[in-house]
Amino acid sequence: MFSKLTNTILSLSIFGTSAFAGTMGAAPNPQGFFIGVGGNYNSLRIQQDSWGLGISSLYIDGVYNSTGIAQGNAAPFKNKSQNLAPEVQAGYLRNYNDSVYYGIKFTYQYLGGIATNRDVYLPQTGVLTSASGTTSPMFGYAIADSVETTINHDMNLFALIGKQFGNKSIYLGGGPSLISLQSQNYNSIGYAIINGETLNVTGLVNYGSPTMWAWGGGAQIGASYFITPSWFIDASYTFSALGGRVSRHEQSFTNTSTMNGDNLLTTGILATKDTFKTTLLQSVNVSINRMFDL
Repeated sequence: MFSKLTNTILSLSIFGTSAFAGTMGAAPNPQGFFIGVGGNYNSLRIQQDSWGLGISSLYIDGVYNSTGIAQGNAAPFKNKSQNLAPEVQAGYLRNYNDSVYYGIKFTYQYLGGIATNRDVYLPQTGVLTSASGTTSPMFGYAIADSVETTINHDMNLFALIGKQFGNKSIYLGGGPSLISLQSQNYNSIGYAIINGETLNVTGLVNYGSPTMWAWGGGAQIGASYFITPSWFIDASYTFSALGGRVSRHEQSFTNTSTMNGDNLLTTGILATKDTFKTTLLQSVNVSINRMFDL
């Protein structure tokens, strides 16, 4: 569906420039700085792996009982997010000859893309060491209502080369891309299975990662139509692939509960690692731009 929409918009933009080219006449090949505002329809593909480790000490009626260490991985997460987003761009164009030009373009879009992994289940295995020093296998799991990955900021810097046809043009571009990533974990709880009983070890935990930045590369194909010698409409398709990042988080916890009439206290540390694999971003962009001649 996204590819069909892309082809349709680009086809219409080129057709439209051809249909109206005669009304303006042949425009000189423009050069100079330009700025523009517009919007786009974008599609994000996000892949994420999650790992968790819990270290906890158990006290029964105030007396130290044991320490457990367990870890495990959640199922790999893949999701897509599709959004409408505002966009601004600026750049510089220069003539190579009467019909060919080259230049540079910077684009920024606020994506507001969110991919949600709901009802997360993370099985864990480890070792339980008693107060006397004996060890035994330990099993448990962690759950979360949801883990959300947010991508807000996307920036691109493209080198351009284009071909002018009177008051319309087509162009290609490529260059580095940069996006922001953030992960938020909602309502997670770590459990341990001890003597056949399920124990709430951590209590309710919420946490989020700081904003991370991922570099990658992108390419763009587009068409422009000059309404006047100074104003033009720009329509383009952009594809970007962004590299992976890793978010690590550590958080202490203390939780009280009861089991079989005993008062239990668990204290410890919860550690997580979220690995963001290659993120793919596609967008169809339309903007109105003002050219400032040199």
